[in-house]
Amino acid sequence: MKTRWLTALGTMVATTCLRAQDIANAAAQAAEEATGELPSLTLTDIMVRGGELMKVLAFLSFVAVALVIFYALTFRAGLLFPKQFILEAQDAAELGDLATLRDLCRENNSTAAKIILATLENCPDSKSLDYGRLRDAMEDEGGRQATLLWSRLQYLLDVSVVSPMVGLLGTVWGMMVSFSGLESGVSIINKADALASGVSQAMNTTFGGLIVGIFAMTAYDIFRGRLTRLISSMESACNSVLQRLVPVGGNGNRSLR
Repeated sequence: MKTRWLTALGTMVATTCLRAQDIANAAAQAAEEATGELPSLTLTDIMVRGGELMKVLAFLSFVAVALVIFYALTFRAGLLFPKQFILEAQDAAELGDLATLRDLCRENNSTAAKIILATLENCPDSKSLDYGRLRDAMEDEGGRQATLLWSRLQYLLDVSVVSPMVGLLGTVWGMMVSFSGLESGVSIINKADALASGVSQAMNTTFGGLIVGIFAMTAYDIFRGRLTRLISSMESACNSVLQRLVPVGGNGNRSLR
């Protein structure tokens, strides 16, 4: 009797161990299969699965990159207020030679030259210059030129704002596709495929919109800081020319030669 109980107990233990081993093997096999079935996404896959709106995001990304290159080439001190031009303008201003100063500004296409030339247009025909009047004219023209520079940078900010909105539009469109598939009178398998397709489109367009928006906003912040410093330095350079033309002190006037 005791032997039978021991035999039965041994059989139960062996059976339990075998079942546990089978379960462990099945779990390991399922994990391997799941790991092997994970798809790898490429940029082409994202573009295709994102639908037509991914073309819009691709265009916006191209615009953002083009603007970044344009700003990197144009937002430079050597183009806005060249050092050689400022030195020559300072020399002419210190001598009170308005004709030479005007010629220098006309020959130079920099922003500083435009500001100084517009300031000189307010010079009277008399032989004296008023510092206050010229300073106001320089501030007005400087503000106008600064506004033009900021308006160029605004395009990159627009891209950073529009891109996530396009991605959100793709998200809404993808969810509409998913729910349309669920409402249609097709089989369960086809409904699942429609749901997966719509969700995939929604996620891909959201991802694309965020990537373009983050890139554009980061670049905008960088160039905004650079442009702020450049405008401040340009104002100082233009003021140095004006102060040599009409030294501050006394009544603020200077007689020309």
